[in-house]
Amino acid sequence: MIDESAVTLRLWGRRARRFIRWFGTRDRQDRKAMWHLDRLAEALAAQGWRTNRRFHVSPATLRVGPTKHAPATEELSATHFGRWVYLARNSARPIPCADLDLAVTEVERILWGRLHQPNSRKARRHERQR
Repeated sequence: MIDESAVTLRLWGRRARRFIRWFGTRDRQDRKAMWHLDRLAEALAAQGWRTNRRFHVSPATLRVGPTKHAPATEELSATHFGRWVYLARNSARPIPCADLDLAVTEVERILWGRLHQPNSRKARRHERQR
């Protein structure tokens, strides 16, 4: 009979060491960016959006969409120049991190715009088929 508490303790110890090693390789800027993205992810998830934190890549990003395989997803990163801002891949305007409500509405506006705009490539394909 295996002592399950010893196995669990060993696994959790291994996980803790791995996390500390990973956390130690990140500099303060990366950790702060991850914190801002995590905060935005929680707020968007509360609004019903599906979020996917991608903290293993550099720079850390947050992917947001209505469903898992939606055609309209938005990838965001957080960076600091003068102040902390979110940068959306498909929007040239930075979104300030300080106002979380504004950031959530701005990301929702970008996503709804991408979901409801007619796709010009598909429209051309349908015109060709006539």
